[in-house]
This record gives sequence, C-alpha cells and structure tokens, in this order.
Amino acid sequence: MFRYFFALLLLSHVTFGAQAQDAAYLPYFSSDTTQVYQLAVAHRNAIRAHFGPPKTGNSEYREHYRRIVQQASTEVYNSIRYSALLDPVLDASVQRVFRQILQANPQLATTKLVLTRNPEANAYAVGNGTIILNIGLLPSLENESQLAFILCHELAHVQCRHMETGIQERLSTIHSREMRRQVRRIVQAEYNINSKMKALVMGLSLDGTYHQRRHERQADSLGYVLLKRTAYEAPQAYRALQLLDQMDEPASKDPLEMSRYFSCADFAKVFETVPPKPQSIFAVKAAEKTVLETTDTLKSHPDCAKRMRYIRELAQGQVAEGVQPMAPEFARLRALSRLEVVQSWFDTDCYDHALFDALLLLRDDPQNAYLRSVVQLSLFELRKHLIDHRFTEVVSNLSAHNPANFNQLLNTLYGLRNADYKGLSTCFAQQQPAPSTADEYALAARYAAAALADDQAQTTVLQQQYLAQYKSGRFAALLFPTPVSSVKRK
Repeated sequence: MFRYFFALLLLSHVTFGAQAQDAAYLPYFSSDTTQVYQLAVAHRNAIRAHFGPPKTGNSEYREHYRRIVQQASTEVYNSIRYSALLDPVLDASVQRVFRQILQANPQLATTKLVLTRNPEANAYAVGNGTIILNIGLLPSLENESQLAFILCHELAHVQCRHMETGIQERLSTIHSREMRRQVRRIVQAEYNINSKMKALVMGLSLDGTYHQRRHERQADSLGYVLLKRTAYEAPQAYRALQLLDQMDEPASKDPLEMSRYFSCADFAKVFETVPPKPQSIFAVKAAEKTVLETTDTLKSHPDCAKRMRYIRELAQGQVAEGVQPMAPEFARLRALSRLEVVQSWFDTDCYDHALFDALLLLRDDPQNAYLRSVVQLSLFELRKHLIDHRFTEVVSNLSAHNPANFNQLLNTLYGLRNADYKGLSTCFAQQQPAPSTADEYALAARYAAAALADDQAQTTVLQQQYLAQYKSGRFAALLFPTPVSSVKRK
C-alpha cells in the first residue's frame, strides 16, 4: 500500500523557478561503490558491538537475542550497501539539518544519519545511533523545520534506548516461565489447540504493540523538546504530523492522459480514462473495511490525530496548521527528491511505478529530458519482460487498494501486446521530440526507442556509442548484459 501512495506524492506542484533549475539535474550515480560498502560495514559492526551478547537469561534467551541483533545489523547493512544516497546535493542538505540539531543538543549520544534511495516515506533509528532517512519522505514535507522534527523524533528513540528496552521486554515475555506454562497447557489440550495458540500469539502482539506505541509518545515528547532548542520552528512539529496523517490519501484523483502521450496517427489507440469496474452477479454487498482499516489498535504507531492532540498540548496551542509557505531552497530540494524517487522505482525493477511517476511529473514539466528518458526506458524494459514471460515480476496487480489512476495504467499495460510498444514509443517521441542532450540518460533512451522500433542498424550504433562513453554507466549492465557462456555437462 505504501508503494502506491508514495508515487502519488509526486503530484505536488513546485515553482517554475525550481523546475528551471531541475532541468539539468540527473539522479546521483557512482560506479565506485567502495565508500558505500565501507559505510555499510561500519554501521553493521557498530550495531553488533553496541548490543553485544546479553549478560542474563538462559541459552534460548541469549540465542534469540543474538538472532535479533544479527537481523537488525544485516538489514541496516543491506539498506546502506544497496541504497545509500551520497550525492552532494540532497545528502548534504539533510546532513546540514541533522548537524544543526546535534549542535543545539550536545547532550545527545553519538549518532549518524544515512540518506537512502528507498521511495517509502519513512525514517527509523537503530539503538546504536544509526538513523536511516528514506528519500521518499522528502516530497511530502514543506520545510526544513518539519524535517527537523522527524529527525528529532528518531534521535529521541536513540536517547531513550527504546530499541534495547523493546527487545528486552519482548524476550522476557516470550521466555518467561508463565509463557512456557501457557504453551504447555495449550499443546496438551484435547480441543481447539490452534485457536488457543492463535489467541496467545495475538496477545503477545497486542502487548508488544502497546509498549511500542508508548515509546512513540515518548519520542514525540522528547523530540519536540529537542526541536525547541534549535533555531527551527517548533510549531511545525504539529504540521509534520498533519502531513503524515494525510499520507494514505491520493494527492490527485485525475486520470492519466494516456492518449496525450501515446496516441497518434501511426498508432491510433483509444485509452480508457478510468479502469473498468469488476462486474459480477455475486457483488450484492458493499465492501466492508477490515479491522486494520477501521481502528489503530494493532498499529505500532498511534493514530496521527492522537499524536497531534498531544503535541498541541505540549505546544500550548502554538502550532502550525494547513499548507505552509515553502522557501525556494526547500522547493528545489523536494523537486530533486522526486526525481530520485522515480529513479529508485526504475532501479528496483518497478517499471510500472517509474512510468507512472514520470508521466505525473511530465504534466507540470513537459520539457524535462530526464523524465522523458525514463518513459522510453520503462517501455523498453516492460516489453523485454513481456517477451521473456516475466511481465508480472515488474508490474503490480490491479487492486482496490491502488489509486484509480494507477489502476488505469496497470489495466492499460496488461492489455498491451508485444507489437504495441513500438507504437507507444513512436507516438511519445512525436508528441515531444527527443532531447538533443548527450548525457547518459538521453543516450540510453535513444537506444531504447530504437530497440522498440526494431531498428537494428541504429541500435548497433547507439550501443557502441554508449559503451564507448559509459562503459561503467548506470544502464550498461541493464541494456547490454554480458551473455552467460554455456558450459557443457560432463
């Protein structure tokens, strides 16, 4: 569900000045992964050293503790190793905000912030002082003060040792004598063993959720205090929570203008503006919401409305509400983060989302050469996976939980044949001539368009040109994979 919403965050408008500055911006890429690897290893080792082996508990308790620490350190390693964003623009901006918070709160433990390419709008802290901030969070914010509150919230988790406390509370409950007795009684019971075990697990889940939500309230409280000590605007903490509360709502319900981009004289295809509604003789009852959709009882974070009421009390009513003015510098930061989100979808083989986001952004910035390149590259990859019978690996399923305009795109993609992609590419190129820029993205897009047009001569020329200029480039392995040599069996 998160994936679908974050794509819609890209619909927010930016100023014309920011668009003009973004025209030449390309998502960050470096073929040298040494720095990222060393950073990932350092954080993994720091987590393991911070927690160390437990000094109490039986052998099962200690082994369980060791596995939790091992899993947490591995997840952080993978997140940094494969998605850390160390560019000199976005990373430098968020690190500057982070430093100002630390300078205003010298009593805080040593912490480090890592910005990742993850498009999910989230941030989280690990007990050793590692804070992960996903790029997908930036497009939903309006100013640095809101970003500062989110970072202060995560710093509060570290300062209060919430991760350590949570692990200890959880393991103490699971490995307690009372828990062993309950499990033993259930196993020895004659009837309803499954339902009794399910009830026991649900009780554990609710208990863990209760403690985690208690930690969230503490983090909001201390985070607000940390924010007040900085030069940032403390009332923006309320607005930050207000924005988080709106995350499940689509930023726009307007249908995609598919015909505008992909229909022309050479390919006069009619696109549906809305996805067809499922028809069935059994659809006699309105859809009902599940427990998870109607209550926050099982959610790890309290409902944002409750959190906002709490912040309002702390701030004694001095809160910022509604749309806030945006400084040009932050508008540019948010606009660049949108492009990084698009590239993140593409790099993780989510070509449906990359195409969707690029089309949404082209509404406001039709001359953006990078976005046009992503459209052609996404079409190329979608056709390639269709030919290889791996289409469903890179295209999401139609779902009632998706925004209507995303379902519209999915319905179109599932109805396309192999030959249709040539027409889509041709019409898209006619709608707006290919950019004359010679950067890596434009060159890769021209190769993709030639391949979709089945122009063998042109693809050969463009392949040679690309490999001559960008042999270790971002798309080298994707567009021109090294063939696997066949090995004869003995």
